[in-house]
Amino acid sequence: MAQLDDISDLQRGVVSRDQALQAGLGPETVRRHLRSGHWQRMIPGIYATFPGRPPPGARRWAAVLHAGSGAMLCCHSAAEEAGLAAPGRGAIHVLIPEFRRISPILGIVTHRSRHAAARRDPLRLPPQTRVEETVLDLAATARVPADALRWVTTACTRQLTTPERLARALAARPRLPRRKAVGSLIRLAADGHVAPLPSWPPTR
Repeated sequence: MAQLDDISDLQRGVVSRDQALQAGLGPETVRRHLRSGHWQRMIPGIYATFPGRPPPGARRWAAVLHAGSGAMLCCHSAAEEAGLAAPGRGAIHVLIPEFRRISPILGIVTHRSRHAAARRDPLRLPPQTRVEETVLDLAATARVPADALRWVTTACTRQLTTPERLARALAARPRLPRRKAVGSLIRLAADGHVAPLPSWPPTR
């Protein structure tokens, strides 16, 4: 049980059924925890080891555990983890390797990429895309260029990244939507200018 407690502490009170069984709990013990209300089912096979409404951080961990091997938070969910955006109750975005498929779950949006492993932050938990990748994803899908620029400047102002690191990440993403416009915004941020903003082509 001590092993599972360590896992639960690391994952903000969230564990998977497989983790519980591998830590030595039997299926009946898991069912007893659920019946007693000490645990609650968040997603099939994913449990919160506490009562009450799971906070956003626990929900993000649950989504990553459900998505399985190679999964990580991305887009707005990764921005929340990095301190780039305020926590919300919206859908959780996860990125998985292109060759994988997972069962659809209400409230989880799945993205796939052949480059998923290269985009993962090597240190942050729960697994999530690097800040630079997160900013590029959010900027490229922003509704208007001012919103895209805000993602870039906020990340740099909070010292989560730099325009130079963003530019290097962009160079490795030749298929990023609105790539040229996003590059212009990164240069504007580096120069300290906010206008004129580039034209904003539709996403494909």
